[in-house]
Amino acid sequence: MKPIVVGLLGITHPHASARVRALREIEGVEVVAAADDDPRLTYFTEKYGVEARTIDEVLQDDRIDAVMVHSKSKDMVPHALRALAAGKSVVVEKPGGGTVEDLLQLAQAEAQAEPGLVVQVGYNVRLARSIGQAKELIEAGVIGDVVSVSARGAALVGEHLTAHLNQPADMGGALWIIGCHMLDSLVHMFGAPDSVNARVHKSARLSDETSREDSAAVLLNYPDMSVTFSFDGHDRLEWFESSRISVYGTAGMIEIGILPQKLRVYVDQDRVGWKAGWTEWTESYFTPPFARTESNKFSELPELENISNFHPEMRGWVDSIRTGSPVVAPVADALAVAQIVDACYRSEKELGASIEVESA
Repeated sequence: MKPIVVGLLGITHPHASARVRALREIEGVEVVAAADDDPRLTYFTEKYGVEARTIDEVLQDDRIDAVMVHSKSKDMVPHALRALAAGKSVVVEKPGGGTVEDLLQLAQAEAQAEPGLVVQVGYNVRLARSIGQAKELIEAGVIGDVVSVSARGAALVGEHLTAHLNQPADMGGALWIIGCHMLDSLVHMFGAPDSVNARVHKSARLSDETSREDSAAVLLNYPDMSVTFSFDGHDRLEWFESSRISVYGTAGMIEIGILPQKLRVYVDQDRVGWKAGWTEWTESYFTPPFARTESNKFSELPELENISNFHPEMRGWVDSIRTGSPVVAPVADALAVAQIVDACYRSEKELGASIEVESA
């Protein structure tokens, strides 16, 4: 088993500590150092037992094989490029940058990287067991041919005020930074759409000009399938508790829950080991708080309580580094998500007109 030594470039993204904890449950993996010019670096390194270093010190350490990038969006790709140039595999926190141009640059860098280096983007909702099982059922034809999909995503009420959702260099706010999770899951399951129609709404009743969009209604257009995605930036349930995907086929349907993870499958007759009618699986009837304490709920270091989706994500990254297995969240999909979100904003400027999604 190849030992893997990991460092961090940036620690302010809420997912940084979750990935450290998930990696430390994998045999033969060490997380040894972190770099950031943020004053909270000391808190992070002391709490998670890593050494505080400069970016150059992390990149020049020949013992470090791989780097996790948890910086501000505008710095994600520059950090990733430096890590790849230093011969280190990377996982870049979602959405992989602040703009479509960032993701294009990351894709180019991946294509030019030396053999054996792995580039993964930090999308992990796609790795929920419920989504994975649903994808397998769809591909096996259990519900026949898919004809329509309805999806919902949300940001927690109050989150719209955070600096995290209002980074000046980002192309958007809550739809881009939070909505991207569900859009990535749709891309993972069905590929990228041909075009998008969208209305991205800002409501004076909900927020003022100091924050970005409040909601969005999106139509993803495929050759022979319609997909709708509704996004709300002021949900009062826990993160992802109200997020869901419903898939309608010619012979049945599937309802997918994210947190708690759940799956409801309906088939019109016995098929491929599934009995006619409803079959339901639920991981848990109670959603653990996503952040551990109320006081740090919206901080940039919330130290997430529920990290179930980070375990398969980090195992996938490590397996790709060790064995060359396929990347579980590839740059190509992250680029497709960026292009979809960009198309949503452009569609809104044209009052919901159809905007073609560029091919990744």
